[in-house]
Amino acid sequence: MRVLRSLRGSVVLAVLVAGTTLWSGCSDPDDGPFSPTPSQQAARTGPPDIAAAIAAQERHTPALMRIPGVVGTAVGLNPAGQAVVRVLLTRPDIPGLPDAVDGIPVTRTVTGMLVAFSNPTTKARPAPLGYSVGHPDITAGTIGARVRNGSGQVFILSNNHVLANSIGATVGDPILQPGPFDGGTAADQVATLFAFRAIDFATNGRNTMDAAIALTTTAEVDFSTPTDDGYGPPGTTIFNDGNSDGLFDNVAALLNTPVQKFGRTTLRTEGTITGINASVSICYEVLIIFCLKSANFVDQLLIEPGGFSDGGDSGSLIVTDDLNRNPVALLFAGSTTQTIANRIDLVLQHFNVTIDGGNAPPPTPVTDAAINSVSAPAEVAAGATVSVTVAVRNVGTEPISTPFDVSLQDATDAVSLGTQTVASLAPGAVTNLSFSWNTTGASLGDHTLAASHTLTDDNGANNQASTISVVSATGPGDGTMHVGDLDGIPSDDGTTWSAVVEVT
Repeated sequence: MRVLRSLRGSVVLAVLVAGTTLWSGCSDPDDGPFSPTPSQQAARTGPPDIAAAIAAQERHTPALMRIPGVVGTAVGLNPAGQAVVRVLLTRPDIPGLPDAVDGIPVTRTVTGMLVAFSNPTTKARPAPLGYSVGHPDITAGTIGARVRNGSGQVFILSNNHVLANSIGATVGDPILQPGPFDGGTAADQVATLFAFRAIDFATNGRNTMDAAIALTTTAEVDFSTPTDDGYGPPGTTIFNDGNSDGLFDNVAALLNTPVQKFGRTTLRTEGTITGINASVSICYEVLIIFCLKSANFVDQLLIEPGGFSDGGDSGSLIVTDDLNRNPVALLFAGSTTQTIANRIDLVLQHFNVTIDGGNAPPPTPVTDAAINSVSAPAEVAAGATVSVTVAVRNVGTEPISTPFDVSLQDATDAVSLGTQTVASLAPGAVTNLSFSWNTTGASLGDHTLAASHTLTDDNGANNQASTISVVSATGPGDGTMHVGDLDGIPSDDGTTWSAVVEVT
């Protein structure tokens, strides 16, 4: 079923009015180099110039990201095949950029705004890959792949912001196909949210993926894209994994690899990977033209041309553009010139799943306790004592009769807030544990409150969860913010404009 392209103009307007997605230039305040992740360190097996380019990029990214108008960096190749550090810009006239860093040439790429895609078409059972899907509280995104775990359970793989509403969902929530924007209602439930990787919105956050999985069945979701205008089923073996350890053998080999995807909005498109190890800032909430909430991502892939994706394609599986169709990445954001995607090897390893090529065995009994949510006041006055609630749910098929501990920690100040024991949980049951948080002596600013449990179960991806609460000197106000005035001021030649906003 082809997308109704006449909807796309109204979709853009809806995004701007509702205030959902745009980029922001938040960056790590530390002037020092990034510490590479193990996957990044292992990736440095390519040509020496690429390894040197990655080292230079990571060393200088924090400073580059503080330049207004810089939204990301990546390593790529110039037309001569030489490794370069690519700097992603909102416009071409950004001052203060170097021509080289540590002897590595710097190239400029105007991407415009980098947006976390989330737009939304028809209901189908089983739903093909690439079709509209979403949490009830979002617009819609794309079914990326059908994946399965070692127990034979099958899941939809897509983005966190598609299946889990960024940080606004709990394990067990219904997943609709089509997504709400495309008319999906409670009667169209196709899956149940099973696990998601939390997105860290702190200014020094280092996210590697925007991903989630939802439990479904082979009767509800197919393992292939449409046969008429899709690319068929994806391969079950990821790209460049000769030793079968689940990771790319050489990330540098991704550069200039032709790829394809099938997504809810732009259907099947072809592109090329032009950047690896990208560090980018992605906006998830926007007011008019101002970003209200952004998240930093590292170790990302860049795909061109700009028409490779559009809003609503979020969650699409990106595969090689050949007969093997090896999975490469999970699409989640972009702009008019670039697509941003997570490395599929890291995503699959995080959830301990593989791409389902069909004929999955029947599910076996599963023991799975999940930290469903952590709830705390958004803002706390320093010195106050508040209650933090941790919800624990049995999302498996088997009753849990072995007692296990649930702990809560203020990860920012490395302070334990207590441990409680859960004696047992029936399948589907939820227990709410209340912890006391005394903020006397706590540092001011964002605090990550992280909960985890000790039960050894069949799914470690949902054994922890967190929330962010702000400790302030004065505590929360009355929660009222008023935009008193918004004045647009055009330039003399009419080519640009600036805005003055009065916020009370």
